[in-house]
Amino acid sequence: MTMAEANLEPERSERLRTTLGRLSVAWQDLREGIAMRELWIFLGWRDVRKHYRRSVIGPFWLTLSMGIMVGSLGFLYSQIFGTDISTYLPFLAVGFILWGYISGTITAACNVFSGAAASIRQIRLPFSVYIYQFVWSQLINLSHNFLIYFIVLVLFSIPIGWSVFLFLPAMALYILNGVFFVMILGPLCARFRDIPMIVGSIVQVIFFMTPILWSAEQIPDRVAFVALNPFYHFIEIARDPLLGGTGTLTNWLACVGMTIVLGVIATLFFARFRSRIAYWA
Repeated sequence: MTMAEANLEPERSERLRTTLGRLSVAWQDLREGIAMRELWIFLGWRDVRKHYRRSVIGPFWLTLSMGIMVGSLGFLYSQIFGTDISTYLPFLAVGFILWGYISGTITAACNVFSGAAASIRQIRLPFSVYIYQFVWSQLINLSHNFLIYFIVLVLFSIPIGWSVFLFLPAMALYILNGVFFVMILGPLCARFRDIPMIVGSIVQVIFFMTPILWSAEQIPDRVAFVALNPFYHFIEIARDPLLGGTGTLTNWLACVGMTIVLGVIATLFFARFRSRIAYWA
């Protein structure tokens, strides 16, 4: 070992100890947040209710507007694509419901900490409480929109079997990725306030590039274009079981792999910048 390498050893050891210390604090934050589940469950319900205060049907306005959108686009695009509406409309409805949850989670994740700035500065709570509160409120909104799926299920007599329960592990992956997105985008957007607009624009573009209005089978010669789209895989692992299928092994492996990678990145990012959130928010 040269003298230069020997001088670098203490520095490397110090960096490693610092990183491990930050990871330990981040994990403690996440665990403490889970232990305070009664708080963030209540706050999540309150978030949904306060947006529809004095409204007659409350959050079901989201369901109504999405139902009208799905019905109109289903009739229009089934004619454009020359597809039987009894096949196309359920495909479109489930895709819209799932995309609404995914896109809503990503875009709103940008404002989790900046939107809770007053509470962060006044009350000492684990930052993960705000993360879990947000993800829980998104799940509540998703549950309202699922009324459209049950209506479509009855109207078109969609045959479903035991494979429908594959929707549960798919939702588990959705929830995990929602938490990971907030762990990255929450602090990042609190620091750089232009990023939410950039994220919103990117999500709008991705919508048209993801098989929601159209089917992946319609572009067989461009299979790589679809296969490399991560949102396609996440849509399929939930949409296919809800329509009587199972999703392909490729879809599931891709989603599990991306969840692991995103989880590692999110944990390291949250550990690195967690201590600065209160100053940025």
